[in-house]
Amino acid sequence: MHIRAILEIALVSALLAAVPAPAQESWKPSRPVTLIAPNAPGGTSDRTAREIQRIIQKHRLVEVPINVVNRPGGNGTLALNQLNSQPGDPHVLLITTSAVISNHITGLTTYNYTDFTPIALLLGDNYGVNVRAGSPIQSARDLLERVKKNPESVSFGVSSVGGTNHTSLVAVLKKSGVDLKKAKIASFQGGGQISMQLLGGHVDAINTGLSNMVDHLQQGKMRTLVISGPRRMGAPFADVPTWKEIGIDVSLLGWRGILGTKGLSPAQIAYWDGVFRRLSQTEDWKTDLQNNYWVNIYAGATETRQWLDAEQVETKQLLIDLGMAKTQ
Repeated sequence: MHIRAILEIALVSALLAAVPAPAQESWKPSRPVTLIAPNAPGGTSDRTAREIQRIIQKHRLVEVPINVVNRPGGNGTLALNQLNSQPGDPHVLLITTSAVISNHITGLTTYNYTDFTPIALLLGDNYGVNVRAGSPIQSARDLLERVKKNPESVSFGVSSVGGTNHTSLVAVLKKSGVDLKKAKIASFQGGGQISMQLLGGHVDAINTGLSNMVDHLQQGKMRTLVISGPRRMGAPFADVPTWKEIGIDVSLLGWRGILGTKGLSPAQIAYWDGVFRRLSQTEDWKTDLQNNYWVNIYAGATETRQWLDAEQVETKQLLIDLGMAKTQ
């Protein structure tokens, strides 16, 4: 998602938050709520889900328990299968990412966000290209020179084909003149798994959320070469340049939000909209954003649906440009 659009939706959401919502017939959950994370434990969506669970329970934003369930696999399809299997059930929610749009466009899944109920847009995520501490690849420029000379000389790991961590990397390679048909890019299940693939020597570099990297950087196991966002971040990434700084016109943030099942009532949507809006205003959430190098782009249900509609158009054009959109 382009940075200007993200900032605009955040501004609109802030303005709308000050406007009293219309009266709705009241609803609240009557049994425990399932919050689905579409990747394995340790990945960014899993951590987001568990932080949401912690904050909701700490501040008693919901009167029933929140249970996090991991459903990795199938490029997010297994998680979407569970959400799709319970239409009209407001007790099942999903942490969603840009993959819900891109996987549909590339044909990896038949589901799209339009098959569900958008609830909230939560945060933007910077991605960083990382190598092992002892890697001969010294910088982002060095990396690009190597793959331009021989696209098969560097193997990359990402957590979702067609997701922003993948498309931001592919966009950089394309703008650098790399033969994408020869590029070696493998997909794994979540940030935790791709980190292990890198540390185990199975891939040469990975492109993943910054929060996945902090512990490894502090332990001296990895190095971050470059980040995808519009500006540098704080320590331990303060010395890490953006792609634009090294002359590549790519500036992208990933995102995470909440989807509900299809067919929720206005009262049920309003309830969850209120819960996540209150969550976004807590100091705990603001601290989590800062600690995880995430960007606040919160938007409620109505704005999220409008934003996703625009995101679909933009993502489809990007994937068409990259030759990744499925044939109609």
